[in-house]
Amino acid sequence: MRAVAPDVTAPSGMLVTGDGQELWSRAADEPRAMASITKVMTAIVVLESGHSLDELVTVPPTAASVGESEAGLAAGQRVSVRTLLEAMLVHSANDAATALALHVAGSEASFVRMMNEKAAALDATGTAFANPHGLDAPGHHTTARDLATISRYALSNPEFRRIVAMRSVVVPAPTGKKRFENSNKLIGRYPGATGIKTGWTDEAGYCLVASAERQGVTLVCVVLGTRSEEERFAQARRILDWGFEHYRQRTLVSAGTTLAAVPVEDYLDLAVPAVVRTAAAAEVFDVRGPLEATVTVVASVRAPVSKGAVLGTLAVTQGETLVAQVPLVAAHDIVAPPWHERVRVFAVRAWRKIFGGPLKAQRWVARPAVQ
Repeated sequence: MRAVAPDVTAPSGMLVTGDGQELWSRAADEPRAMASITKVMTAIVVLESGHSLDELVTVPPTAASVGESEAGLAAGQRVSVRTLLEAMLVHSANDAATALALHVAGSEASFVRMMNEKAAALDATGTAFANPHGLDAPGHHTTARDLATISRYALSNPEFRRIVAMRSVVVPAPTGKKRFENSNKLIGRYPGATGIKTGWTDEAGYCLVASAERQGVTLVCVVLGTRSEEERFAQARRILDWGFEHYRQRTLVSAGTTLAAVPVEDYLDLAVPAVVRTAAAAEVFDVRGPLEATVTVVASVRAPVSKGAVLGTLAVTQGETLVAQVPLVAAHDIVAPPWHERVRVFAVRAWRKIFGGPLKAQRWVARPAVQ
């Protein structure tokens, strides 16, 4: 029996495919604090600001003293945009987030305005930012649905995708280089994990947006408000496992499969096989119900028939949704009969119309199973 939802207790969450199909959600439009998942949008704005990744940023005192999770940056230290992005996304460094915001926009308020403008452009209407790092603040909130949208968009950027898949990051500090492990404990431990960001504050609880890819299928999972650090990862694992179990790439029919035989009008007993022109494959979510295949072909054809001539279609549906549609084509050439064969066919048909008998080959249509 198919499970219609993953067995999880997270108060809010969502599971979507790489192209945005919703597979599961809970309280997905409920406003919630987002903690350091904020930094996904911070990274988007920085990456789209036009600043070079090799550009050096002078860490301002306000960034060095922001507090909470930090990379130990010192005021006056010069660090590249790339390294700050890595520290911010891998280690969740608030000092790196603030340094980037001030470098790009000149002030935190200006940068926050850019964040909110980008959220509006992505139609993340339930989201409002008040800072670039995610510490609890009035008016700083989002929804699971918006985080799924924002995160999918961020993953379309190759540099963002590279960074959030890193297992660790090395950050220069006045006392020497520091190595920080990725705060996302699914990276390197969950099969196919590709990102993306953790978060925690008193108001938000423990949060996670996780992405993974297996056999060409990409899933993005949002988990908000769990009670412990380990619980958010366990919940994400369950949701992703459920998603990969029920949503997967399936070959619906192979190229060259014969699905019908179409009578050729010019002969008494000749039919041309109708075969699948190209293999049909699709990502299928089995919770939505069974697949059904329908073959439609012409009643008959006249010779000559060229190999590859379209004779009909195979349509695969799931409920009212068209999953795939492929042409059925003639398997080989059929030449027109010579004049003496035409005379013979005419005579035999005249006889059979009086005394009975088939006038042409029988039309045959398969009922393919695609389950």
